[in-house]
Amino acid sequence: MKLKPDYRWSVAVVATLMMSTASPAAEKNTQEPEESPVKVSIQGAEPSLEENLRAYLPSLRNLKCESPAERIERYIDSAQARLTKGAEAMGYFTAKFDMTSARQNNCWTFNILVEPGPTVAVVKSNIRITGAGAQSDDFKAIASAPPYTNNEVLVTQKYEDFKTNLTRTASRLGYFDAEFKEREIQVNVDTRQAVVNLHFDTGKRYQFGQVTVEQDVLADKYLKRYLRIEAGKDYSSEELLRQQRLLENSGYYSDVQISSNYQNTENNRVPVEIKTLRNKRYAYTSKLAFASDDGFTIEGGMNARWVNSRGHKLDVALLYTQSGYLKTGFKYIVPLWEPENEYAGIDVSWIKSKDSIDFAGIPLDTYLDQRKLEFNYNRRTESDWQQTAFLSFFEEKFRLVIDGDSIPDNTQLTLLGVRASKTKATTDPLYPEKGWRLSGEIKGSHKSLLSDETLMQARVDGKYLHSFENGSKAIARGALGATWVDTESVMPKSLGFTTGGQDSVRGFDSNALGELDEYGEVSGGKNLIVTSLEYEHPLTEKFSAAVFADAGSAFDDWNNYELQVGAGVGVRYKSPLGPVRLDLAVPKDDTSDLHFYFSLGPDL
Repeated sequence: MKLKPDYRWSVAVVATLMMSTASPAAEKNTQEPEESPVKVSIQGAEPSLEENLRAYLPSLRNLKCESPAERIERYIDSAQARLTKGAEAMGYFTAKFDMTSARQNNCWTFNILVEPGPTVAVVKSNIRITGAGAQSDDFKAIASAPPYTNNEVLVTQKYEDFKTNLTRTASRLGYFDAEFKEREIQVNVDTRQAVVNLHFDTGKRYQFGQVTVEQDVLADKYLKRYLRIEAGKDYSSEELLRQQRLLENSGYYSDVQISSNYQNTENNRVPVEIKTLRNKRYAYTSKLAFASDDGFTIEGGMNARWVNSRGHKLDVALLYTQSGYLKTGFKYIVPLWEPENEYAGIDVSWIKSKDSIDFAGIPLDTYLDQRKLEFNYNRRTESDWQQTAFLSFFEEKFRLVIDGDSIPDNTQLTLLGVRASKTKATTDPLYPEKGWRLSGEIKGSHKSLLSDETLMQARVDGKYLHSFENGSKAIARGALGATWVDTESVMPKSLGFTTGGQDSVRGFDSNALGELDEYGEVSGGKNLIVTSLEYEHPLTEKFSAAVFADAGSAFDDWNNYELQVGAGVGVRYKSPLGPVRLDLAVPKDDTSDLHFYFSLGPDL
């Protein structure tokens, strides 16, 4: 059974493709893949043309192996026009098709022999954009990239994509009266040439109208700080999306829906309606870790997403280690005029610890009682740097007990400083494939400003993550710190740098590396160096193995220090909460001193 091609002999034929011009992608997007026992073989067409012809063929869904011959004939008859459209969409306007059917393995098959002929090329594109938006950057950018270059093959998908870009841009920017004044492709089959004529009139731009918000968290005065859409501003769907994200990221609402009420547009103004669903007021966090030197570490926290109708926030935290270290405190946050980018805070913390050591057979007990009150101003820059300026009142009471005798050492400081940090990660924040983290801080005090000592201290921390094609990854980490202390001042114990332990130099006890006092106890150093390199290789979809080497030291003299090195192996498990890490590490100088570490959380 054959289908005779409907070949159009042309002497001077001009075919005009109007708005209904089909495109291969448009056809494929409207048809879902269907399984049918009836197979189709296409010969004589290059791959892209063959793919498009298959996309344009009528659906095979209703054809079965037992379908009657009459039904097969009707399918072939209906396929002719579709194949012609499919070829023209790829620039083949004189293509011929010879379609036959046959029985193979007790089922129907179709064989299509294609004579594509020459392609039609675009020799001229007449693109015009008029109206109020014609001189905007968005439409200028579109006009500067026409769908075809001179003598390019006429693939109508590019024409359709260009039109879609115009209409979508008009809708996004609020040119709701935009229309095509002219839209056609003129094809001369004899000369195999095409001319594109396209005239798009943007019309006038609409503005935002009245903005109504349904919410029950913030008072109206403070809600206005979160509103970026105002009546009279030029309409933009991107602004609507930014407004939605701003309210969602505030933490006050679990759901935010924004809609434009086009039906009630008046005087070219589109009313906007925002509906919110309040979030749970309180959230709780917890974390459990273990290190062989400190034992179990328990962290807990409570976050009040709002304290009052002004939108103030409260974070309460507690950290306790089995070795006797306790840290607790709270942060009170006050959103400011641009709450997504700036806020003021009050941080209060209290640290209490006790440690016992043996010095030449004499038992020593140390007690630390530290209180801190900090006022800070925080802002996030356009490049996503978190910046903080702070004023901190710091009081430390340190007591050393030797064989029943108590030796106190109290320090009071008023520290003024700044800090900055940024984390940039690709893909999932729990399991980033690439990224980095950088933070830095500088602070200082002077005896003339409610302080016992004059000093200045700076610290920089960084981390870099890179994943390879085989799924493995490398993690580099480092820290650098330095302190300047006036000749008549003493370095406070709690400001001294120490290192060692998890997230520092593995293979050593936590904070075990640093300068020693006259009793052999680590008192902290003025300077700090920490480096780390880790390689992780996947074993299964969920598990991977890691090897690492860490080095670091805390010391007083840059001309006289020695880096302590630790190395080890570990296992990583991909949990829904982030990577679970189990590490074993030993010091380079004593491989029998084994340390075990456990942690949970993202790599950056």
